[in-house]
Amino acid sequence: MKVYQAMADAFVREGATTVFGLLGDAQLPWWAAMSMHPGVAIIDARHEGAALTMAEGWARITGKVGVCSVTQGPGVSHLASSLITATRSHTPVVIYTSQSAFNDSHALQYLHTERLVSATGAGYIEVLAPSFAESAVRQAFYRARLEQRPVLVCVPRDVQGAQCDSDGEDYVPSSAMFSGQQRIRPDPDQLDAAAAVLAKSSRPVIVIGRCANKPEVLPAVDRIGARIGALLATSLPAKGALGECEYHAGIAGLFATRTAMELFREADCVLAFGASLNPHTIENGYLFSPQAKIIQVDVAPHVMMGNDKGADIYIQGDAGASANALEEMLAARDVMHTGYRTPAVRKALIEAGRDPAEFDIAPGTVDPREAVQVIDERLPAEIGIASGGGHAFAFPVQGMKKLRPLHLFVTSFGCIGQTLSAAIGASVALAGKPLVHIAGDGGTMQNIQELDTLARLGTKLLVAVLNDEALGAEYQKIKAHGGNVDIAAVRSPDFAAVGRAFGLRGRKATTLEEVAAGVDEFLAADAPMVLDIRISRNVLSVPYRRMYFGQDV
Repeated sequence: MKVYQAMADAFVREGATTVFGLLGDAQLPWWAAMSMHPGVAIIDARHEGAALTMAEGWARITGKVGVCSVTQGPGVSHLASSLITATRSHTPVVIYTSQSAFNDSHALQYLHTERLVSATGAGYIEVLAPSFAESAVRQAFYRARLEQRPVLVCVPRDVQGAQCDSDGEDYVPSSAMFSGQQRIRPDPDQLDAAAAVLAKSSRPVIVIGRCANKPEVLPAVDRIGARIGALLATSLPAKGALGECEYHAGIAGLFATRTAMELFREADCVLAFGASLNPHTIENGYLFSPQAKIIQVDVAPHVMMGNDKGADIYIQGDAGASANALEEMLAARDVMHTGYRTPAVRKALIEAGRDPAEFDIAPGTVDPREAVQVIDERLPAEIGIASGGGHAFAFPVQGMKKLRPLHLFVTSFGCIGQTLSAAIGASVALAGKPLVHIAGDGGTMQNIQELDTLARLGTKLLVAVLNDEALGAEYQKIKAHGGNVDIAAVRSPDFAAVGRAFGLRGRKATTLEEVAAGVDEFLAADAPMVLDIRISRNVLSVPYRRMYFGQDV
Protein backbone atom coordinates (compact mmCIF):
# COMPACT_ATOMS: atom_id res chain seq x y z
CA MET A 1 0.00 0.00 0.00
CA LYS A 2 1.19 3.53 -0.77
CA VAL A 3 2.01 5.85 2.15
CA TYR A 4 -0.71 8.34 1.22
CA GLN A 5 -3.34 5.57 1.14
CA ALA A 6 -2.28 4.17 4.50
CA MET A 7 -2.37 7.64 6.03
CA ALA A 8 -5.80 8.39 4.56
CA ASP A 9 -7.12 5.14 6.03
CA ALA A 10 -5.57 6.06 9.39
CA PHE A 11 -7.27 9.48 9.35
CA VAL A 12 -10.61 7.77 8.84
CA ARG A 13 -9.93 5.33 11.67
CA GLU A 14 -9.12 8.31 13.86
CA GLY A 15 -12.66 9.52 13.26
CA ALA A 16 -12.13 12.08 10.49
CA THR A 17 -15.51 12.75 8.86
CA THR A 18 -15.05 16.30 7.57
CA VAL A 19 -11.96 17.67 5.83
CA PHE A 20 -11.52 21.38 5.10
CA GLY A 21 -8.84 22.36 2.65
CA LEU A 22 -7.62 23.58 -0.69
CA LEU A 23 -6.38 21.06 -3.21
CA GLY A 24 -2.85 21.26 -4.62
CA ASP A 25 -0.59 18.83 -6.41
CA ALA A 26 1.53 18.01 -3.35
CA GLN A 27 -1.30 16.57 -1.24
CA LEU A 28 -3.47 15.46 -4.18
CA PRO A 29 -2.90 11.69 -3.70
CA TRP A 30 -3.99 11.80 -0.04
CA TRP A 31 -6.95 14.02 -0.90
CA ALA A 32 -8.07 11.60 -3.60
CA ALA A 33 -7.73 8.67 -1.20
CA MET A 34 -9.83 10.47 1.42
CA SER A 35 -12.51 11.23 -1.15
CA MET A 36 -12.94 7.51 -1.79
CA HIS A 37 -14.03 6.87 1.80
CA PRO A 38 -17.82 6.94 2.13
CA GLY A 39 -18.99 9.23 4.90
CA VAL A 40 -16.07 11.65 4.56
CA ALA A 41 -17.13 15.15 3.50
CA ILE A 42 -14.44 17.18 1.74
CA ILE A 43 -15.07 20.91 1.82
CA ASP A 44 -13.13 23.01 -0.66
CA ALA A 45 -12.24 26.47 0.63
CA ARG A 46 -10.81 29.31 -1.47
CA HIS A 47 -7.83 30.05 0.78
CA GLU A 48 -5.68 27.73 2.86
CA GLY A 49 -5.80 29.92 5.98
CA ALA A 50 -9.58 30.08 5.72
CA ALA A 51 -9.74 26.30 5.42
CA LEU A 52 -7.83 25.89 8.68
CA THR A 53 -10.04 28.42 10.45
CA MET A 54 -13.10 26.52 9.19
CA ALA A 55 -11.65 23.38 10.72
CA GLU A 56 -11.10 25.31 13.95
CA GLY A 57 -14.71 26.53 14.00
CA TRP A 58 -15.93 22.99 13.30
CA ALA A 59 -13.76 21.57 16.11
CA ARG A 60 -14.90 24.15 18.64
CA ILE A 61 -18.54 23.29 18.00
CA THR A 62 -18.22 19.50 17.87
CA GLY A 63 -15.58 19.05 20.55
CA LYS A 64 -13.70 16.75 18.15
CA VAL A 65 -10.37 17.08 16.37
CA GLY A 66 -10.73 19.18 13.22
CA VAL A 67 -9.03 18.08 9.99
CA CYS A 68 -7.49 20.29 7.32
CA SER A 69 -5.29 19.66 4.30
CA VAL A 70 -3.25 22.05 2.16
CA THR A 71 -0.49 21.77 -0.39
CA GLN A 72 3.21 22.39 0.17
CA GLY A 73 5.11 25.70 0.16
CA PRO A 74 2.71 28.61 -0.34
CA GLY A 75 -0.16 26.41 0.82
CA VAL A 76 1.54 26.08 4.19
CA SER A 77 2.73 29.69 4.36
CA HIS A 78 -0.87 30.84 3.91
CA LEU A 79 -1.71 29.04 7.16
CA ALA A 80 0.40 31.25 9.42
CA SER A 81 -2.19 33.55 11.06
CA SER A 82 -4.75 30.77 11.28
CA LEU A 83 -2.23 28.44 12.93
CA ILE A 84 -1.45 31.05 15.56
CA THR A 85 -5.13 31.77 16.15
CA ALA A 86 -6.03 28.10 16.59
CA THR A 87 -3.00 27.57 18.82
CA ARG A 88 -3.94 30.50 21.06
CA SER A 89 -7.55 29.28 21.28
CA HIS A 90 -6.31 25.80 22.27
CA THR A 91 -8.20 24.10 19.44
CA PRO A 92 -7.14 20.59 18.34
CA VAL A 93 -6.75 20.34 14.55
CA VAL A 94 -4.64 17.96 12.46
CA ILE A 95 -3.31 19.32 9.15
CA TYR A 96 -2.05 17.05 6.38
CA THR A 97 0.47 18.52 3.97
CA SER A 98 3.59 17.74 1.98
CA GLN A 99 6.86 19.39 1.04
CA SER A 100 9.59 19.20 -1.55
CA ALA A 101 11.47 15.93 -1.80
CA PHE A 102 14.53 15.42 0.39
CA ASN A 103 17.64 17.37 -0.68
CA ASP A 104 15.65 19.40 -3.21
CA SER A 105 16.07 22.88 -1.74
CA HIS A 106 16.10 24.36 -5.26
CA ALA A 107 12.47 23.41 -5.87
CA LEU A 108 10.24 26.40 -6.66
CA GLN A 109 7.95 25.76 -3.67
CA TYR A 110 10.65 24.76 -1.21
CA LEU A 111 9.91 25.89 2.36
CA HIS A 112 11.51 25.04 5.68
CA THR A 113 8.11 23.95 6.92
CA GLU A 114 9.12 23.01 10.45
CA ARG A 115 10.55 26.46 11.18
CA LEU A 116 7.41 28.22 10.03
CA VAL A 117 5.06 25.90 11.94
CA SER A 118 7.15 26.00 15.11
CA ALA A 119 7.13 29.81 15.05
CA THR A 120 3.32 29.78 15.25
CA GLY A 121 3.30 27.57 18.35
CA ALA A 122 1.64 24.67 16.56
CA GLY A 123 2.94 21.09 16.67
CA TYR A 124 4.92 19.50 13.85
CA ILE A 125 5.44 15.87 12.80
CA GLU A 126 7.43 14.88 9.71
CA VAL A 127 7.27 11.48 8.04
CA LEU A 128 10.89 10.66 7.20
CA ALA A 129 10.34 6.98 6.39
CA PRO A 130 7.37 5.02 4.98
CA SER A 131 7.29 2.78 8.06
CA PHE A 132 6.37 5.82 10.22
CA ALA A 133 3.29 6.80 8.17
CA GLU A 134 0.50 5.39 10.35
CA SER A 135 2.34 6.18 13.57
CA ALA A 136 2.58 9.81 12.45
CA VAL A 137 -1.21 10.04 12.13
CA ARG A 138 -1.72 8.39 15.51
CA GLN A 139 0.77 10.75 17.14
CA ALA A 140 -0.78 13.80 15.48
CA PHE A 141 -4.28 13.07 16.80
CA TYR A 142 -2.87 12.10 20.19
CA ARG A 143 -0.90 15.32 20.52
CA ALA A 144 -3.72 17.50 19.18
CA ARG A 145 -6.03 16.18 21.92
CA LEU A 146 -3.42 16.14 24.66
CA GLU A 147 -1.84 19.52 23.91
CA GLN A 148 -5.06 21.18 22.71
CA ARG A 149 -3.48 22.80 19.67
CA PRO A 150 -3.06 22.24 15.91
CA VAL A 151 -0.54 19.64 14.77
CA LEU A 152 0.75 19.63 11.20
CA VAL A 153 1.78 16.32 9.60
CA CYS A 154 4.25 16.83 6.76
CA VAL A 155 4.97 14.04 4.28
CA PRO A 156 7.69 14.81 1.67
CA ARG A 157 6.55 14.09 -1.86
CA ASP A 158 9.01 11.26 -2.46
CA VAL A 159 7.92 9.53 0.78
CA GLN A 160 4.23 10.07 0.07
CA GLY A 161 4.30 7.82 -2.99
CA ALA A 162 6.50 5.10 -1.48
CA GLN A 163 5.27 1.64 -0.48
CA CYS A 164 4.66 0.85 3.17
CA ASP A 165 3.33 -1.98 5.31
CA SER A 166 -0.06 -1.03 6.69
CA ASP A 167 -1.71 -2.38 9.82
CA GLY A 168 -5.04 -2.01 8.06
CA GLU A 169 -7.86 -3.19 10.31
CA ASP A 170 -5.33 -3.68 13.11
CA TYR A 171 -4.62 0.07 13.30
CA VAL A 172 -4.89 1.27 16.90
CA PRO A 173 -6.32 4.82 17.03
CA SER A 174 -4.98 7.52 19.33
CA SER A 175 -8.11 7.36 21.50
CA ALA A 176 -6.73 4.09 22.89
CA MET A 177 -3.72 6.08 24.13
CA PHE A 178 -5.52 9.23 25.30
CA SER A 179 -9.30 9.46 25.47
CA GLY A 180 -9.41 12.85 27.17
CA GLN A 181 -8.40 14.83 30.23
CA GLN A 182 -8.81 12.84 33.44
CA ARG A 183 -10.48 14.51 36.39
CA ILE A 184 -7.63 15.77 38.56
CA ARG A 185 -8.59 15.63 42.21
CA PRO A 186 -7.63 18.84 44.06
CA ASP A 187 -5.26 18.85 47.01
CA PRO A 188 -7.30 18.78 50.28
CA ASP A 189 -4.98 21.25 51.99
CA GLN A 190 -5.40 23.81 49.21
CA LEU A 191 -9.16 23.32 49.28
CA ASP A 192 -9.17 23.78 53.04
CA ALA A 193 -7.21 27.03 52.71
CA ALA A 194 -9.66 28.25 50.07
CA ALA A 195 -12.66 27.32 52.21
CA ALA A 196 -11.19 29.25 55.14
CA VAL A 197 -10.82 32.41 53.01
CA LEU A 198 -14.32 32.05 51.55
CA ALA A 199 -15.83 31.49 55.00
CA LYS A 200 -14.51 34.91 56.08
CA SER A 201 -15.39 36.72 52.86
CA SER A 202 -18.22 39.23 52.86
CA ARG A 203 -18.03 40.35 49.20
CA PRO A 204 -16.96 37.36 47.05
CA VAL A 205 -17.01 37.16 43.25
CA ILE A 206 -16.98 33.89 41.28
CA VAL A 207 -15.59 34.00 37.72
CA ILE A 208 -16.33 31.14 35.30
CA GLY A 209 -14.01 30.56 32.35
CA ARG A 210 -14.49 28.55 29.16
CA CYS A 211 -12.90 25.43 30.68
CA ALA A 212 -15.50 25.41 33.47
CA ASN A 213 -18.49 25.97 31.21
CA LYS A 214 -19.76 22.42 31.60
CA PRO A 215 -23.02 20.90 32.88
CA GLU A 216 -21.21 18.99 35.61
CA VAL A 217 -19.54 22.16 36.93
CA LEU A 218 -22.16 24.92 36.88
CA PRO A 219 -24.63 23.46 39.45
CA ALA A 220 -21.84 23.15 42.04
CA VAL A 221 -20.72 26.71 41.30
CA ASP A 222 -24.31 27.88 41.71
CA ARG A 223 -24.50 26.19 45.13
CA ILE A 224 -21.23 27.80 46.24
CA GLY A 225 -22.48 31.18 45.05
CA ALA A 226 -25.71 30.85 47.01
CA ARG A 227 -23.83 29.72 50.12
CA ILE A 228 -21.27 32.54 50.22
CA GLY A 229 -23.46 35.25 48.67
CA ALA A 230 -21.28 35.65 45.60
CA LEU A 231 -21.64 37.87 42.60
CA LEU A 232 -21.21 35.71 39.48
CA ALA A 233 -19.33 36.63 36.31
CA THR A 234 -17.75 34.94 33.29
CA SER A 235 -14.74 35.48 31.09
CA LEU A 236 -15.54 36.54 27.51
CA PRO A 237 -15.36 32.99 26.01
CA ALA A 238 -17.79 31.71 28.67
CA LYS A 239 -20.46 34.33 27.98
CA GLY A 240 -23.91 32.85 28.60
CA ALA A 241 -22.67 30.05 30.85
CA LEU A 242 -24.49 31.30 33.93
CA GLY A 243 -27.83 31.70 32.23
CA GLU A 244 -30.37 33.97 33.83
CA CYS A 245 -29.03 33.91 37.39
CA GLU A 246 -30.27 37.11 39.04
CA TYR A 247 -26.84 37.79 40.56
CA HIS A 248 -24.98 37.35 37.28
CA ALA A 249 -23.00 40.53 36.62
CA GLY A 250 -22.05 39.59 33.04
CA ILE A 251 -18.53 39.53 31.61
CA ALA A 252 -15.62 40.38 33.88
CA GLY A 253 -13.11 42.79 32.41
CA LEU A 254 -13.08 45.15 29.46
CA PHE A 255 -16.67 44.32 28.41
CA ALA A 256 -18.16 44.68 31.90
CA THR A 257 -20.88 47.21 32.59
CA ARG A 258 -20.08 50.24 34.74
CA THR A 259 -22.34 48.82 37.47
CA ALA A 260 -20.50 45.50 37.46
CA MET A 261 -17.10 47.21 37.60
CA GLU A 262 -18.16 49.23 40.64
CA LEU A 263 -19.35 46.06 42.37
CA PHE A 264 -16.15 44.18 41.44
CA ARG A 265 -14.04 46.90 43.06
CA GLU A 266 -15.72 46.15 46.39
CA ALA A 267 -14.80 42.44 46.25
CA ASP A 268 -12.67 41.02 49.04
CA CYS A 269 -12.30 37.59 47.39
CA VAL A 270 -12.33 36.28 43.80
CA LEU A 271 -12.86 32.57 43.10
CA ALA A 272 -12.07 31.59 39.50
CA PHE A 273 -12.90 28.24 37.88
CA GLY A 274 -11.29 27.39 34.53
CA ALA A 275 -10.45 31.03 33.78
CA SER A 276 -6.89 32.15 33.05
CA LEU A 277 -7.58 35.60 34.55
CA ASN A 278 -5.72 37.14 31.64
CA PRO A 279 -5.14 40.92 31.29
CA HIS A 280 -8.53 41.44 29.65
CA THR A 281 -10.49 39.55 32.31
CA ILE A 282 -8.89 41.33 35.28
CA GLU A 283 -8.11 44.64 33.56
CA ASN A 284 -4.38 44.11 34.12
CA GLY A 285 -5.06 43.65 37.83
CA TYR A 286 -7.18 46.78 38.31
CA LEU A 287 -10.68 45.30 38.05
CA PHE A 288 -10.79 44.00 41.61
CA SER A 289 -9.59 45.58 44.83
CA PRO A 290 -5.84 45.08 45.47
CA GLN A 291 -6.83 43.64 48.84
CA ALA A 292 -9.04 40.95 47.29
CA LYS A 293 -7.75 37.41 47.82
CA ILE A 294 -7.59 35.45 44.55
CA ILE A 295 -8.42 31.72 44.51
CA GLN A 296 -7.82 30.11 41.13
CA VAL A 297 -8.84 26.59 40.08
CA ASP A 298 -7.42 25.09 36.88
CA VAL A 299 -6.20 21.73 35.56
CA ALA A 300 -2.79 23.20 34.68
CA PRO A 301 -0.04 22.86 37.30
CA HIS A 302 0.00 26.63 37.64
CA VAL A 303 -1.17 29.68 35.69
CA MET A 304 0.19 33.20 36.06
CA MET A 305 -2.54 35.83 35.96
CA GLY A 306 -2.65 38.75 33.54
CA ASN A 307 -0.89 41.02 36.03
CA ASP A 308 2.10 38.64 36.12
CA LYS A 309 1.22 37.47 39.60
CA GLY A 310 0.16 34.13 40.96
CA ALA A 311 -3.13 33.63 42.78
CA ASP A 312 -3.09 33.79 46.58
CA ILE A 313 -4.36 30.21 46.56
CA TYR A 314 -3.88 28.08 43.45
CA ILE A 315 -5.73 24.77 43.20
CA GLN A 316 -4.78 22.34 40.46
CA GLY A 317 -7.86 20.26 39.84
CA ASP A 318 -10.84 19.47 37.70
CA ALA A 319 -13.36 22.31 37.95
CA GLY A 320 -16.29 20.04 38.74
CA ALA A 321 -14.47 17.92 41.31
CA SER A 322 -13.00 21.02 42.94
CA ALA A 323 -16.30 22.90 43.07
CA ASN A 324 -18.16 19.95 44.60
CA ALA A 325 -15.43 19.34 47.18
CA LEU A 326 -15.25 23.02 48.05
CA GLU A 327 -19.01 23.27 48.46
CA GLU A 328 -18.96 20.27 50.81
CA MET A 329 -16.27 21.92 52.94
CA LEU A 330 -18.26 25.14 53.13
CA ALA A 331 -21.37 23.19 54.11
CA ALA A 332 -19.43 21.39 56.84
CA ARG A 333 -18.38 24.81 58.18
CA ASP A 334 -22.04 25.88 58.07
CA VAL A 335 -21.15 28.88 55.89
CA MET A 336 -24.17 30.87 54.72
CA HIS A 337 -23.55 34.54 53.95
CA THR A 338 -25.64 37.25 52.31
CA GLY A 339 -22.66 38.91 50.62
CA TYR A 340 -23.67 40.62 47.40
CA ARG A 341 -27.05 38.94 47.34
CA THR A 342 -29.22 41.83 48.42
CA PRO A 343 -32.27 43.50 46.82
CA ALA A 344 -30.16 46.61 46.13
CA VAL A 345 -27.54 44.66 44.17
CA ARG A 346 -30.22 42.74 42.27
CA LYS A 347 -31.94 46.02 41.31
CA ALA A 348 -28.63 47.54 40.21
CA LEU A 349 -27.86 44.54 37.97
CA ILE A 350 -31.31 44.67 36.37
CA GLU A 351 -30.85 48.33 35.48
CA ALA A 352 -27.24 47.94 34.30
CA GLY A 353 -26.06 47.59 30.74
CA ARG A 354 -27.53 50.47 28.77
CA ASP A 355 -24.97 52.81 27.22
CA PRO A 356 -26.41 56.33 27.75
CA ALA A 357 -23.91 58.11 25.48
CA GLU A 358 -25.35 59.99 22.50
CA PHE A 359 -23.65 60.36 19.13
CA ASP A 360 -24.50 62.09 15.87
CA ILE A 361 -25.63 59.36 13.49
CA ALA A 362 -24.50 60.01 9.93
CA PRO A 363 -27.23 60.07 7.26
CA GLY A 364 -27.90 56.69 5.66
CA THR A 365 -26.49 54.80 8.64
CA VAL A 366 -27.72 53.37 11.93
CA ASP A 367 -26.40 53.31 15.47
CA PRO A 368 -24.57 49.94 15.76
CA ARG A 369 -25.75 49.59 19.37
CA GLU A 370 -29.36 49.74 18.19
CA ALA A 371 -28.66 47.49 15.19
CA VAL A 372 -27.38 44.61 17.32
CA GLN A 373 -30.32 45.05 19.69
CA VAL A 374 -32.68 44.62 16.74
CA ILE A 375 -30.80 41.50 15.65
CA ASP A 376 -30.98 40.16 19.20
CA GLU A 377 -34.71 40.83 19.44
CA ARG A 378 -35.58 39.28 16.06
CA LEU A 379 -33.41 36.17 16.42
CA PRO A 380 -34.89 33.27 18.41
CA ALA A 381 -32.84 32.52 21.53
CA GLU A 382 -31.76 29.10 20.23
CA ILE A 383 -29.70 30.64 17.41
CA GLY A 384 -26.00 31.11 18.16
CA ILE A 385 -23.66 33.98 17.34
CA ALA A 386 -20.14 34.01 15.88
CA SER A 387 -18.23 37.27 16.22
CA GLY A 388 -14.76 38.69 16.71
CA GLY A 389 -12.10 41.19 15.80
CA GLY A 390 -11.94 44.94 15.38
CA HIS A 391 -13.95 47.83 16.78
CA ALA A 392 -17.30 46.37 15.72
CA PHE A 393 -16.77 43.32 17.95
CA ALA A 394 -17.80 45.18 21.11
CA PHE A 395 -21.32 45.96 19.91
CA PRO A 396 -22.73 42.39 19.77
CA VAL A 397 -20.79 41.37 22.90
CA GLN A 398 -22.31 44.13 25.01
CA GLY A 399 -25.56 44.76 23.17
CA MET A 400 -26.98 41.26 22.66
CA LYS A 401 -28.60 40.16 25.92
CA LYS A 402 -30.58 37.02 25.08
CA LEU A 403 -29.35 33.79 26.60
CA ARG A 404 -28.02 31.77 23.64
CA PRO A 405 -26.58 28.25 23.45
CA LEU A 406 -23.57 29.32 21.41
CA HIS A 407 -21.21 32.27 21.44
CA LEU A 408 -18.23 31.65 19.16
CA PHE A 409 -15.65 34.38 19.75
CA VAL A 410 -12.73 34.44 17.29
CA THR A 411 -10.37 36.71 19.19
CA SER A 412 -7.44 34.64 20.44
CA PHE A 413 -4.78 36.31 18.26
CA GLY A 414 -6.41 39.72 17.99
CA CYS A 415 -6.45 39.66 14.19
CA ILE A 416 -9.38 40.51 11.99
CA GLY A 417 -10.39 38.31 9.06
CA GLN A 418 -10.92 35.05 10.94
CA THR A 419 -14.59 35.25 11.90
CA LEU A 420 -16.24 34.49 8.55
CA SER A 421 -14.27 31.29 8.02
CA ALA A 422 -14.76 30.12 11.61
CA ALA A 423 -18.48 30.77 11.27
CA ILE A 424 -18.64 28.70 8.07
CA GLY A 425 -16.90 25.79 9.79
CA ALA A 426 -19.21 26.11 12.78
CA SER A 427 -22.21 26.23 10.46
CA VAL A 428 -21.11 22.94 8.88
CA ALA A 429 -20.80 21.41 12.35
CA LEU A 430 -24.30 22.58 13.29
CA ALA A 431 -25.68 20.48 10.41
CA GLY A 432 -28.66 22.55 9.40
CA LYS A 433 -29.13 24.66 12.50
CA PRO A 434 -28.94 28.40 11.80
CA LEU A 435 -26.03 30.59 12.91
CA VAL A 436 -25.36 34.33 12.69
CA HIS A 437 -21.96 35.90 11.92
CA ILE A 438 -21.41 39.49 13.07
CA ALA A 439 -18.18 41.28 12.15
CA GLY A 440 -16.91 44.49 10.64
CA ASP A 441 -16.37 45.28 6.99
CA GLY A 442 -12.56 45.27 7.20
CA GLY A 443 -12.39 41.79 8.67
CA THR A 444 -15.05 40.42 6.33
CA MET A 445 -13.15 41.71 3.30
CA GLN A 446 -10.03 39.76 4.28
CA ASN A 447 -11.73 36.46 3.47
CA ILE A 448 -14.55 37.66 1.24
CA GLN A 449 -13.78 34.87 -1.23
CA GLU A 450 -15.21 32.38 1.24
CA LEU A 451 -18.71 33.61 0.42
CA ASP A 452 -18.28 31.31 -2.56
CA THR A 453 -17.58 28.40 -0.20
CA LEU A 454 -20.68 29.32 1.79
CA ALA A 455 -22.79 29.49 -1.39
CA ARG A 456 -21.65 26.00 -2.41
CA LEU A 457 -22.34 24.60 1.05
CA GLY A 458 -25.74 26.23 1.39
CA THR A 459 -25.71 26.16 5.20
CA LYS A 460 -28.07 28.50 7.04
CA LEU A 461 -25.59 31.22 8.00
CA LEU A 462 -26.39 34.92 8.14
CA VAL A 463 -23.31 37.00 7.35
CA ALA A 464 -24.16 40.30 9.05
CA VAL A 465 -21.56 42.97 8.31
CA LEU A 466 -21.40 46.02 10.58
CA ASN A 467 -20.14 48.29 7.81
CA ASP A 468 -18.71 51.66 8.83
CA GLU A 469 -16.71 51.92 5.59
CA ALA A 470 -13.50 52.20 7.57
CA LEU A 471 -10.87 50.27 9.41
CA GLY A 472 -12.91 50.92 12.51
CA ALA A 473 -10.34 50.16 15.19
CA GLU A 474 -7.66 52.24 13.50
CA TYR A 475 -10.13 55.04 12.79
CA GLN A 476 -10.99 55.38 16.47
CA LYS A 477 -7.37 55.10 17.64
CA ILE A 478 -6.27 57.81 15.20
CA LYS A 479 -9.11 59.98 16.46
CA ALA A 480 -7.94 59.43 20.04
CA HIS A 481 -4.48 60.71 19.07
CA GLY A 482 -5.83 63.71 17.19
CA GLY A 483 -4.65 62.44 13.81
CA ASN A 484 -6.15 62.48 10.34
CA VAL A 485 -8.90 59.84 10.48
CA ASP A 486 -9.36 59.96 6.70
CA ILE A 487 -6.44 57.58 6.22
CA ALA A 488 -8.50 54.86 7.95
CA ALA A 489 -11.72 55.60 6.04
CA VAL A 490 -11.62 52.91 3.36
CA ARG A 491 -14.65 52.61 1.10
CA SER A 492 -16.34 49.20 1.29
CA PRO A 493 -18.28 47.47 -1.46
CA ASP A 494 -21.97 46.76 -1.34
CA PHE A 495 -21.73 43.46 0.53
CA ALA A 496 -25.30 42.58 -0.39
CA ALA A 497 -24.42 42.86 -4.08
CA VAL A 498 -21.19 40.94 -3.53
CA GLY A 499 -23.15 38.20 -1.79
CA ARG A 500 -25.59 37.98 -4.68
CA ALA A 501 -22.70 37.78 -7.12
CA PHE A 502 -21.44 34.74 -5.22
CA GLY A 503 -24.89 33.15 -5.42
CA LEU A 504 -26.22 34.13 -1.99
CA ARG A 505 -29.19 36.21 -1.00
CA GLY A 506 -28.21 39.77 -0.10
CA ARG A 507 -29.82 42.80 1.50
CA LYS A 508 -28.51 46.26 2.38
CA ALA A 509 -29.80 47.97 5.52
CA THR A 510 -29.56 51.70 6.23
CA THR A 511 -32.42 51.86 8.76
CA LEU A 512 -33.34 49.76 11.78
CA GLU A 513 -36.50 48.68 9.98
CA GLU A 514 -34.36 47.32 7.15
CA VAL A 515 -32.14 45.50 9.66
CA ALA A 516 -35.23 43.82 11.10
CA ALA A 517 -36.51 42.94 7.62
CA GLY A 518 -33.14 41.43 6.73
CA VAL A 519 -33.14 39.18 9.79
CA ASP A 520 -36.71 38.13 9.04
CA GLU A 521 -35.79 37.28 5.45
CA PHE A 522 -32.90 35.13 6.67
CA LEU A 523 -35.16 33.26 9.11
CA ALA A 524 -37.77 32.60 6.43
CA ALA A 525 -35.54 30.44 4.20
CA ASP A 526 -33.10 27.57 4.75
CA ALA A 527 -30.18 29.19 2.95
CA PRO A 528 -27.26 31.54 3.63
CA MET A 529 -27.57 35.29 3.31
CA VAL A 530 -25.50 38.49 3.49
CA LEU A 531 -26.84 41.51 5.39
CA ASP A 532 -24.85 44.72 4.84
CA ILE A 533 -25.69 47.00 7.80
CA ARG A 534 -24.42 50.54 7.30
CA ILE A 535 -23.38 51.84 10.72
CA SER A 536 -22.22 55.28 11.78
CA ARG A 537 -18.52 55.43 12.55
CA ASN A 538 -19.30 58.31 14.94
CA VAL A 539 -20.44 55.77 17.54
CA LEU A 540 -17.57 54.79 19.78
CA SER A 541 -17.77 51.51 21.68
CA VAL A 542 -17.50 51.41 25.47
CA PRO A 543 -14.20 49.44 25.52
CA TYR A 544 -12.55 51.88 23.11
CA ARG A 545 -13.78 54.87 25.13
CA ARG A 546 -12.15 53.28 28.16
CA MET A 547 -8.90 52.19 26.52
CA TYR A 548 -8.11 55.07 24.15
CA PHE A 549 -10.11 58.07 25.37
CA GLY A 550 -9.68 57.56 29.12
CA GLN A 551 -13.41 57.73 29.77
CA ASP A 552 -14.76 56.18 32.96
CA VAL A 553 -17.86 54.64 31.40
